[in-house]
Amino acid sequence: MSKPRKDEPLKMPRYRGGDEALRRFISDNLNYPEEALSEKIEGAVEAAYDVDGNGRIVKVEILKSLGYGCDEEVIRLIKLLKFEKAYNKGRRVTSHKKLKVDFKLPVRQKEQKIQYHITGKQKEPENHKGITKSGNSYGYTITIN
Repeated sequence: MSKPRKDEPLKMPRYRGGDEALRRFISDNLNYPEEALSEKIEGAVEAAYDVDGNGRIVKVEILKSLGYGCDEEVIRLIKLLKFEKAYNKGRRVTSHKKLKVDFKLPVRQKEQKIQYHITGKQKEPENHKGITKSGNSYGYTITIN
């Protein structure tokens, strides 16, 4: 087995798929805490974490807290992350990273209702099956979300 070269560059841990994949993972897996929703809490949580030489998260610390369950949600998300292995001069190293997660309340769309009534004629001529209609009124309500 050969020794690693001493001038080999530092290889930082990178989220598999890059920064865009990391943002997509956060947005897809972020669950807005019920307590924060009920209190209408918005803001950002900033966290620092360590990635060991194997790409696993070993320590998470909240730097900027929001409370109402948001901090716990960020810790849960960070612990789910998987990074590539990090090397410095051929040896695996622990790396320190930061992540900021924004909590923004979901936009509620207003419900629109359309109501209309169709009123039939008093007596309609017989149709081809011999059935007659008379004095019927129909009402519909349509809800558009």
